[in-house]
Amino acid sequence: MNRKLLMIFVLMLTLTLKMAAQDRIVSGKVTSSEDGAVLAGVSVSVKGTSKGTTSAADGSYKISVPNNATLTFGFVGFIKQDIAVGTKTIINVALVNDVTDIEEVVVVGYGTTKKQNLTASQANISGKALEGKAGGSTFDNLLQGKAAGLQITSVNGRPSGQNFIRIRGEGSLTAGSQPLVVIDGVPVANSEAQGGINILNTINPNEIEDVQVLKDASSAAIYGSRGANGVILVTTKQGKKGLPKITYSFQAGYSEKTPDNFKMMTFEEKLRYEKDLGYTNGYFQVDDVTKITDAEYQAEVTRLSAGKTDWFKTLLQKGQLRTHRLGISGANDAFSYNIGLQTSKVGGLVNGSNSDLNTGRINLEYRASKWLKTGSNLQFSVIQTNEQRDRYNVQNPFYAIYAYNAYEPEFNDDGTYNLTANGFSISEAILNNTEKQNIVNGLGSFFVALTPIKDLEVRSQIGLTYTDYAREYYIKPNSILDQYVGDPAARGSKTDNGFQNFNYVFTNTATYFKSIDDTHNFKVLGGIEFTRDRLKTYTLSSKGYPSDRVNTQDNSSTPTGASTGKQDWALYSLFGRINYDFNQKYFLDLSIRRDGSSRFGANNRYGLFGAASAGWHLDKESFIQDLTFINSLKLRASYGLTGNDRIGNYTSLALYRYTSYGLTSATFPSQLLNSDLTWEKLAATDFGLDFSVLNNRLYGTIDWYNKNNSSLLYDRPLSATTGFQTRTENVGAVQNRGLEFTLGYKILNTKDLKWDVNVNYSINKNKVTALTEDGIIRPGGLSKLQIGQPIDVYFMTRYAGVNSQTGAQQFYNINGEIVENYSPSDAVVLEGKSRLATRFGNFHTDISYKGFSLGADLYYSGGNYIFNSLWNDLTSDGEYIYNNQAADALNYWKKAGDTGVLPEPTGISYTTDRYLQKGDFIRLRNVTLGYTIPTGITKKAKIQSVRIYAQAQNWWYHAVEAKGDPEIGFGQAESTGGQTQGLFRGYSYPVARQLTFGIDLTF
Repeated sequence: MNRKLLMIFVLMLTLTLKMAAQDRIVSGKVTSSEDGAVLAGVSVSVKGTSKGTTSAADGSYKISVPNNATLTFGFVGFIKQDIAVGTKTIINVALVNDVTDIEEVVVVGYGTTKKQNLTASQANISGKALEGKAGGSTFDNLLQGKAAGLQITSVNGRPSGQNFIRIRGEGSLTAGSQPLVVIDGVPVANSEAQGGINILNTINPNEIEDVQVLKDASSAAIYGSRGANGVILVTTKQGKKGLPKITYSFQAGYSEKTPDNFKMMTFEEKLRYEKDLGYTNGYFQVDDVTKITDAEYQAEVTRLSAGKTDWFKTLLQKGQLRTHRLGISGANDAFSYNIGLQTSKVGGLVNGSNSDLNTGRINLEYRASKWLKTGSNLQFSVIQTNEQRDRYNVQNPFYAIYAYNAYEPEFNDDGTYNLTANGFSISEAILNNTEKQNIVNGLGSFFVALTPIKDLEVRSQIGLTYTDYAREYYIKPNSILDQYVGDPAARGSKTDNGFQNFNYVFTNTATYFKSIDDTHNFKVLGGIEFTRDRLKTYTLSSKGYPSDRVNTQDNSSTPTGASTGKQDWALYSLFGRINYDFNQKYFLDLSIRRDGSSRFGANNRYGLFGAASAGWHLDKESFIQDLTFINSLKLRASYGLTGNDRIGNYTSLALYRYTSYGLTSATFPSQLLNSDLTWEKLAATDFGLDFSVLNNRLYGTIDWYNKNNSSLLYDRPLSATTGFQTRTENVGAVQNRGLEFTLGYKILNTKDLKWDVNVNYSINKNKVTALTEDGIIRPGGLSKLQIGQPIDVYFMTRYAGVNSQTGAQQFYNINGEIVENYSPSDAVVLEGKSRLATRFGNFHTDISYKGFSLGADLYYSGGNYIFNSLWNDLTSDGEYIYNNQAADALNYWKKAGDTGVLPEPTGISYTTDRYLQKGDFIRLRNVTLGYTIPTGITKKAKIQSVRIYAQAQNWWYHAVEAKGDPEIGFGQAESTGGQTQGLFRGYSYPVARQLTFGIDLTF
């Protein structure tokens, strides 16, 4: 019996051990920890064995494992993860993005490279930094502060407006300083060349994979004649492997005018100011306000108070923002797709001002075989806007909010519009003088890439850009403006104008990689490119409309003008680049490009541009490797030549115009021939240091650069005996020299709590180093060109304060003596005082705790000066007493001994540096607070992720000295001279502050 029991026990033990030794099945699903998206193709292996599998299209996997096994999960772009199986049979894994791996490959001109191999000064802006931003912001505006050396200023606050983009200062006088923008390999026309149409506005920020800012000549030289102002490379998203990912985003909020940092006179203050200065306004029922008793005066004030109007509240509004975005993306081994749609409605700051944007994108890529790949990137958009006039006169609502007095009602007693002291009603003009714009944009590229032999890729791509712009400006019959400027015999008028612009770029490249003994690595690029651009323009105008309901130009109106135009230009290019590295330690890059442009003179139509750069990974040297706190340390140096071709298509040619002579047609010369006209040239040097220390927690970049622009395209004044006023020639030179710093630190990096900060700061000194042989400088205006001074150094008479005994204004004459007689001939160059900022930077921080996140950007700019025409008008010493005034105007001289006051009002103000103010400011650009709902909750609703957030933009600013918002683009968009960036503050459409709420859903 005992023997039988023993045998049974041994048998059971054997079976148990055998069962324990058998493999068992473990299954689960692999997702991304960032957004919960399933990951297909993830490698799942048993550590220490050859056994393994991959995750399916839905992220699921199944594998047989022995006891005490460890599973290893690996996928490109994610950190490898080991998990001990133990007794588990279901293991779900959320892989974490490998930031280092993601950033390893970056886009460069006509290709890609490893980030560690870069020898040029190039800044990367991740698409993550742009996602989920306020619906009213344009893509390029979101780039502000994101990279050292990149300066972005809004032209004005119009919905969907454009921006000034500058990379390392301004180097051109008249040919534009906007960088070249390349979207998915297609160079697109800059906004300055497109008549103010900014194609960057049409890009959905959520569709951006990354943005590369090419800052030095080494990185930009591959673009040759168009690279002098730097290059911005925009790469849009492609589909990623896995099941289809559907995303939906919604944003809602409002925008409003940024508050002024000064106060206007109140109703009572303005009336008392007028009485003290002896001014009787047209609303008083007396002939002379100085000859009535206090009681009679008070009675008049009481009577007028019944029609008191707050013009800021009457004319301004909170512009409503609404944005919907829908996207679907995915990929398998052969095919990837990313499709997105967006509709956005942005209300303006004043009634009758708004913008509707509808845009779509389709990115497709198909790998037909190991040696053949093809794809396309297509974008289309429609923008419809209602505009308001932006002039330095009564037609501008942003002039009216300051000029109209509180005692002036909007309507007369009979219900008609009150003409105010300005003789105009902006309320009526907003209703009856309408301006509309309709813009259709198309941008696309199609490519085929072949790999006929190992390590050789041959690629052909055609890029297409199309813009159709149409504007309508209608003055309704018998409107107030029509009564002023219209024809009494033919009431009402209308102007239609626009253009169609078609551009195509055909690019063919071959790239070959060769490695010798894994030590000498070569990458060679050769290419040929042809660009053709065609532009058609039209203008139609007429007058005499039978009804205010008729607003189309047809047989019922009388034509007053019609014109059409055609222009085209072409660019033919050959280019090449060699990248070499020795053992991934020493790097050398050489590039060259030859351009031929139809824009330039027959003698100088072809130009040669090139660059060389080198890098040295010090961290791979033995004398550095002993310093264990250093993770990476790289020195860079570069020198290169690039060009700028931003001139008219026919500027070099002798042109003629048609006219009539007697009863026959005739022609006459309108432009002189210049067969030697050629590109502006830039020679630039850069030295840089990239470092990362303390386990990559502290990282940064330092760059010093010197840019010398020469052969500047400038309209040289000519003698009147020639019959012409100017001729465009290559004269003058400008230098930009500066330092850039970028520093980041990961303060906390735990599982639940992360805190990162990033700071960048740029210093740029601009100087004109050469002009025409006779030293002629730009005549007239507020600024001059002068050798040794920055571009647009201010040129005006100097203010010397107030005579404390007499209250009279005092000035410095040209000899520096104090006088009380103003003379424009006493104007002098105010050394170093220019519209150009000399320093700017940004502080960014991100804090996240579990599902909560907080991000903020604090932007700074300074060193520039602004001539404040607005402040001149609002403290005008009585000259504009019929308009409302700033409360500061009350602080004027009243008795002998008064100091720190404005002059005694005499009814005359002068253009002096009294109104020249420092442009230094600091602005809270963006604050975003978000929360991501735990996936355990959202998955119950079959939603991968849900994020809700609130965001404030431009919510606070502080100006050191300037009155009003100091971030100046255009002084006036429609006024002569007002288009010079930052030169003066007028009554341009103001920058808005925004508050939005949003939700992002991923299915």
